[in-house]
This record gives sequence, C-alpha cells and structure tokens, in this order.
Amino acid sequence: MYVQSKSACCSFSKAIILLAVILFLIPDLLAGQEIKTKTAFNEAAAKLAILKAGPEKVDVLVNLGTYYLNLPGEVKTDLNTALRYQAQGFALANQIRYSQGIAKALILQADITRESGDKPGSEKIYNQAIGYAGKHHLVNELARAYAAKGQLYGNEGIDLDQKIKYNKQALKLYRQAGNRLEEGNSLNNLGDYYNIKGQAAYAITLMDSSLLAYKAVDFKELQGVYNNLCIANNSLGNLAQALKYGLLAEKTAEQLGDTTLQRSSINNHLGLTYFYLRNDPKALEYWTEAEKIAEKYKDPNYILTIVANITTALVRMKRFEEGTSILIKTIKKFPPQDVQMKLRIPYILFNAYYDIRAYAKAEPYYQQLLKFHHDLPKDDPNQIYLYRSIIKKMVHEKQYSAVMVYLREHEKQSLEQKNILALSQLYRLWYHVDSAQNKPWEAIAHYKSFKRLSDSIANSEKTKQMAGLEIEYQTEKKNKDIALLSQKNQLQQVRIESDERTRSLFIGGLVVVMLFAGLIYNRYRLKKKSNLILEQKQKEINEQNELLRKILGEKEWLLREIHHRVKNNLQIVISLLNTQSAYLDNDDALIAIRNSQNRMHAMSLIHQKLYQSDNLAEIDMDWYIKELVDYMVECFSTDRKIQFELHTESIRLDVAQAVPLGLILNEAISNTIKYAFPDGMKGKVLISLLMKDENDCELRIADNGVGLPAGFDADSSDSLGMSLMTGLTLQLNGEIDMWNEDGLILNIRFKKHSELSPETVNQINN
Repeated sequence: MYVQSKSACCSFSKAIILLAVILFLIPDLLAGQEIKTKTAFNEAAAKLAILKAGPEKVDVLVNLGTYYLNLPGEVKTDLNTALRYQAQGFALANQIRYSQGIAKALILQADITRESGDKPGSEKIYNQAIGYAGKHHLVNELARAYAAKGQLYGNEGIDLDQKIKYNKQALKLYRQAGNRLEEGNSLNNLGDYYNIKGQAAYAITLMDSSLLAYKAVDFKELQGVYNNLCIANNSLGNLAQALKYGLLAEKTAEQLGDTTLQRSSINNHLGLTYFYLRNDPKALEYWTEAEKIAEKYKDPNYILTIVANITTALVRMKRFEEGTSILIKTIKKFPPQDVQMKLRIPYILFNAYYDIRAYAKAEPYYQQLLKFHHDLPKDDPNQIYLYRSIIKKMVHEKQYSAVMVYLREHEKQSLEQKNILALSQLYRLWYHVDSAQNKPWEAIAHYKSFKRLSDSIANSEKTKQMAGLEIEYQTEKKNKDIALLSQKNQLQQVRIESDERTRSLFIGGLVVVMLFAGLIYNRYRLKKKSNLILEQKQKEINEQNELLRKILGEKEWLLREIHHRVKNNLQIVISLLNTQSAYLDNDDALIAIRNSQNRMHAMSLIHQKLYQSDNLAEIDMDWYIKELVDYMVECFSTDRKIQFELHTESIRLDVAQAVPLGLILNEAISNTIKYAFPDGMKGKVLISLLMKDENDCELRIADNGVGLPAGFDADSSDSLGMSLMTGLTLQLNGEIDMWNEDGLILNIRFKKHSELSPETVNQINN
C-alpha cells in the first residue's frame, strides 16, 4: 500500500533612481498577488512604508499577513505577526469602506484562526466572510472563502465529501467571475481530493481541465498539477503516463527553482512510479532526496510517509532489518495522526514479517489490520489493502472457503476504482487459491486475467515509451550540464586572456616606473621637509577638530537624552494619572485627569519628535498637528461624526513656541469635540497653520457647530481651558480672537522666532 500524499503547494544616485523605479512599478504587482519569497516581502514592506491610506495599502497588508501565515511550521510568533498585519488591514478597510479589503481580511483572520487550532472559531469567521462577500456581491472573495472553509475538513470519509462540496462551490463562482487562474487551482484541488477518494479516472479529467485553465492565462508553475497527474495515473496503473507527468513535474520545478515542500512530493511520487516499475534503486534514490527536503521543512506527516515508502523498497530489496528498524524508529519520533497512516504502518510491517516467514511477529499487526477492516466503511478506498492482507494470511493458512468472500470484495472494489495494479495482484492470488482447491479451469481463467493485466502494465510499447521519456529527460539534463561546463570553460578562457593582458601591462608599467623612479625620488626628497611641517600642522588641526566633534556629539546626545527623559517622565505621569482615575468615582475629577493627560501628551509629542529627529532645536508643526489630531480623535472616539480637515504648512518652531501652541491646540480641539456638536450632531473642523508673511504665523480652528453662547465673554470666563489658551497666547507674544461665523472661529496670530534669543532660552529653561 502506497499513500498518495496531497500536493502542495553605478553610483549612489543611480542606485536611488533604480530603487525609485522599482518602488513605482511594484505596487500593481503587489496588490492582489501572493508574496512567496523574502525578496518579494521586503519589496512589499518598503512599498507599505510610502503608501497612503487606500485600497492598495489594504491589499499589501493582507498579502504581508498571508506571507507570515504561509511560512513553514506553525510558529506562534509568525501567526501573531500575520494577525497584526490582518488587524491593520481590516481596520483600514473599514475606515475607507473598501468592501473587498474587508472580505479579504476576514478570510485571512479565519485562516490564521484555523492554523492556530481553533476550528470552531475559524468556521464562525469563514461564515461571516461568506455572508459579507455574498451581501456585497464579491464573487472572487466569496469563492475564496468557500475554498478556504473547505480546508477545515480532513481527507477521510464525510470530511472529504465536505471539502469537495465547498471546493465545487468555489469552482462555480470562479468560473462565474472569469478567474481562470483560480479556476485552475480549484480544478487541481478537486482532482487531488477525488484521487484520495479512489476516483482516479475522474481526477485525471479534472486535472486535464486544470491544465487548460492554467495555460489560458500563461501560468508557468505547473509542477503541482503535473505531480497530481502522476499520482492519479499511478493509482490506475498507467505507469507510462505517471512517469511522463512525474518527470514533467521535476523538470518544471527545477526550471522555476522550486525548493518548497512540493519538491519533496514530486520526488516521492516519482519514486513511487519507479517502485511500481520494479526499479527499486531508482525509487530509493528519489525517496531519499524527498526525505531530505521534508526534514528541512520539519514536516512530521510527510517525513513519516516517505520513510514508510523507503521501508517498502528496502523490504523488497531483501534488506528487512534495515527497513523495519528505520520505520519503527520514525513512528516513535513521529506517531501517525491520520487513519490512512495508522493503517499503513501495520500493513507494511505485517507484509514484511510475512515475507520472511516471521509469522509470530506479523500476528499483532494482522490483528490491527483486521480491526481497521471491521471499523472502516465497506467502500473506503483503504479496504483494498486490507483485503489483500487478509487474503494473504488466509491463503497461507489454507482457509480457501472463507477467502472467497474477500477475493470477490477485493475484485469489486478494484474494478470500481479501475485499479489495474490491484486487479493484477488479486488475480495472481486467486490463481493460487483455485490451484490449491483443484479448480483447473478457474485457475487458468484467473491466471490469464493476471497475465493480461500485468502485460498491459508492462508491455513492450509502454516500456519503450518510458525508456524514451527517461532518455529524453536525462539527455536534456546532460545537455544542460554540458552547456554549463561550456560556459565555465569560456569563462576560464576569458580569465586566462585577462591574466595575460594583465601581465603584459604590468611589465610595461614596471619599465615606465623605473624610468621615472629617479625623478620621483628627487622630487620626494624636496617635498619631504615641507610635508613634515604640513603634517605637523595638520595633526594639530585634526586633534582640535576631533575634540570639537566629540564635544558636539556629547552635546547632541545630552540634548536627545534630555528630551527622551522629559517625554518618558510625562508618559509616567500620564500613566500614574490613569492609574489614579481607576480609584475615582467623581466624574468631574475623572474629566480633569483626562484633560491633564491630554495636555501632557501634547507636550510629550514635542519631546518625542525632538529626540527622534536630527534637528534637536525645532519641531515640524505640520507633522505635530496631524499626530495630535489623530490622538485626540482616538481618545474621544468620535466614531466619524466629526471630520477634521487640516491645512498646515511645514513650519518649524522651537520648543518655546511649540509647547504653548500644542497646548492651545489640545484645549481647542478638546472643547470642539465636547461642546461644538451636541446630541450626536455631525460636523466638520478646519485646522490651519499658515505663514502670513516672513515671520507672522496664523493658527485658525474653525467648526460648523453651535458656536459660542450668546453673551459669552472670553475675558470674564472662568473656564480653565479658556484661561489656558489666553495665557498661552500671551506666552507666544501673540493675539487671540474668537467669533461666531457658521460655528466658532478661533484665530491666533504670533511671530515665529527667527533664532534662539535670550528670552527664548529663558522660556525653554522655565
């Protein structure tokens, strides 16, 4: 019994220009395309850093999350990283109302949940994605959700039927959308599932259709479907076709540089084909290579599958002890998980011990097989191998009457599956039973059937065809090797010629050097004295410069450290206030603490920017205002009822002006969010910071809310926020005005410091 595993899957300026061109061309390739390599991931991450909020950024975030999800193994940190990208993509898609992005992010979330082992949780999210995609008529995403939901089910019994059902729904939708690539993927997957189900002939029909769909879109990565065709043809005993597609799969994988686990699958099934052709050394060669790749990817199920195959080859090569020992050692390290492998292990060991007539050692494994025979459904594809083992034991024990039932069931299932190899081996066993029972005519009939089938598998025409395929494949490999050697030879010749030219130039240069040696020496002596004087002076200058550099570096480090510590201390105070608020029940006190936290955050942002920036003296207010507005919106959870529109220039202010201006902004935005739009009223806030002339700055905050109440007088107001804004404006040496005009307009004008005057220094120190 041989398990058919599931298929897998210049100058610096020129360099900058080239990078810009790459980043310009990459976005369309990244959006909607799977990231498979580290290079593609780095390109996507670089693109993400410069993308603005939009559908393209959502697609890149989802693709980055998918990359981490698909990394080998089930590493928790990879799943957490995938989930982080998914959450960012989902939040942005909701923010910009990008329905396709929402569906994609939901499917990715379900995939991550499934990979983490939470099947009920992932099924719930898949259903949510299916409902959302159906509601918004997102055909491709709906198909993707159905196909992904199918991965929740295994490859046995009812689970396999469910998997086929969901993939059929996906196939129908992909055809409806005209997505030929995904149509090809669905057909290939369905072919794989039907082959596992024991319907290899129908599986081949599906895979042929898959090839047509792939070729219609010029899809090159066909090694997976070729591998599946090799598996299905092996199941039917079409060994010539199996070898053809197996070699095509290997050739395609090599051309595309495929080093994934799929390459292990290709080697595994090529080895299986050679095993059926009774070429055990060749089978062992491919299986050994397949095991190395599986070990690299640390895939326990696949390692166990390949080691089991290696054992069958070693047993048939009469290396019983070696074969059984490596299998027993492997199952101790990687216990089988699925029914098929749990059944296969005792099957191999039973037949191995029976072949060397160690019947006592074989008996426990036979009992396991007998239990599987009674527990599994009668039409389970694995029954064919159980029948074979039972028949083998009954024939040995001369239970000829009882064995007839199993012979007929074996024949019935082999015919249903169109399994020529199984039928051939069955009729050979039946021939021995008939002969032992003295039934010459039945024995002759079964022997003829055995010969006819075995001859059809290994007739001379097919043998020539397979030999031709091998010769063609090996010839092509040798031609490539010859071409590679030729290129190496040409390269070596070029190197030899280059070395000869270098020697000639060296000799000529040496002669020229000797001619000018005297002149150079004379000039050297004349300059030596003057150079010594210059070197001494230069040394003194260098020492002074180095001292100045150290002093400057220490100063910059100290300034950066001061800003960092100020920022950290403000954050600590914010955290302490937050902790204190947990013990307060008074709403006024809580509001006061929250207002204080916001003011401290406004100051903290300035110090954070300063220690992160190369410019330790000034703040870019364009960046600062955007960061502060985002923070305030997040703090007050406006739920999009208030829209903020920013018109700010890149004005750089020193700390003395940036801090009071940040606090004014904090108070103004806080008051706007709290009072301008009562009772869930929607509105818009315009914030602008512009240079009116050479040094005059104007900050304007305008909203279309309810405005100031009638009779409001800012000078006589007892509001802390209004007092702060008035006092901070005076600190800026500016003027503050406010008036109602379709809402409230707050206008502050002040002069920008052109340099750090003594007054400014005093303000910073205070």
